[in-house]
Amino acid sequence: MTRMSNMDLTPDRPRELGTQVMVSGADGTGVAVRLRLLAYDRCEFESAFQFTTGELISIHLYRMGSIRARVTSRRGAVIEAEFVKDCPV
Repeated sequence: MTRMSNMDLTPDRPRELGTQVMVSGADGTGVAVRLRLLAYDRCEFESAFQFTTGELISIHLYRMGSIRARVTSRRGAVIEAEFVKDCPV
C-alpha cells in the first residue's frame, strides 16, 4: 500500500502564503499580506506596509476574487478592516 499523504494535488497554487492574499490601496499597488481572520463582515491581516485608518482597500483572495474594505484599526503589523457594504457588484 502506498501512502499518499505527501502528494500535492494542487500543483498550480502558489507556494508562499503571501502570494495568496494581496491588498491594494487607492493607488492600485498591491502588497502581499498574511490573512489572520476572514469573517462575514470583517477581516484581519498582517503587513509591514503602513495602511492608515479609514483607507479604502481592495483585498484580493487567490482564485476567489476581490473584496472592498475600509481599514478600521492598526496595532503594529496587524490591520483590521471591515467590508464595504454598499459596494456595487
